[in-house]
Amino acid sequence: MHLIEMRAAGWTDVDFDTVSAVSGASALFAYEPGEFMPKYANLHIDMDRRIAEATGFGYEWVPFEDVDAAWPIIKESIDSGRPLKGWYWENLLIGGYDEAPEREDRRVFVMADGPDTVAEWWPWPKFVAEMSDWPHRFGRFSRRANPLPPRETAVRVMRDLVAWSVEPPKAVQREFPEAKFGLEGMGSYAADCADTAAYEDWSACHDINPQWTLRNSTAVYLERVAHAGLFPPGVSEEVARAAREYRAAYAAWREFYDELGHGAPSNAGRTKARRLAGSSAVRRALEHERAAVSTLAEALDALK
Repeated sequence: MHLIEMRAAGWTDVDFDTVSAVSGASALFAYEPGEFMPKYANLHIDMDRRIAEATGFGYEWVPFEDVDAAWPIIKESIDSGRPLKGWYWENLLIGGYDEAPEREDRRVFVMADGPDTVAEWWPWPKFVAEMSDWPHRFGRFSRRANPLPPRETAVRVMRDLVAWSVEPPKAVQREFPEAKFGLEGMGSYAADCADTAAYEDWSACHDINPQWTLRNSTAVYLERVAHAGLFPPGVSEEVARAAREYRAAYAAWREFYDELGHGAPSNAGRTKARRLAGSSAVRRALEHERAAVSTLAEALDALK
């Protein structure tokens, strides 16, 4: 949704892979058995600011007292060519409005990917009902800012990938004090996935921040960095090597999701063979992750 807002504001040279990497989300893994919210650990790393500093896409969050007070904000934003991002399970994007003489006849065009994927007009009463319990604020483009030099952004992405493989930012730790993070968290996740005695069923959806979906984006971003002439040849070669390891980690996570993800049979999480195969795939992803982190650490040492 953030990328769609960027496209609307004229950012044509940025894609999902870049946004994923520079936001910091691609460097974060959190796991706490049986808990839902670690899935959203990336909401506590100030992604909007990181994206703004890397791309120049300035961002702001506009609060409102209640959903009815949102109407003039929606009108002003859409009239100025700025779609709005709100919270609706994960993200809600408001891309248009339809004024009407009666309040109940207003409409808002929304796009969302949870709990169902929608792109449709919502009557105002439905919008009020759906949004009343969610945080009362909208995110939108604010102004064009001066981005950091690409080399500085690349170094920060690499540092986060290395540092957060051991310890995430303090804000994340405070929010999830019982969670395990980074490489340790992946190892625990693999072990618990295989433990059919302790866990009768297994869901590949929650309990973890879904870093796996971003491994390919991490690989794509680092490949671009390796070929951008930002670093000496030896360092660029190490960055390219790390990119290959992240791509291999992504392939292993994909195998895990084939066994236990949304497309698997409904009883997959109770099937021992699938659980063991899924655990094995996560362990292979972990080894590639370790190799990638080690290689990036060497590259960063070479830059000191």
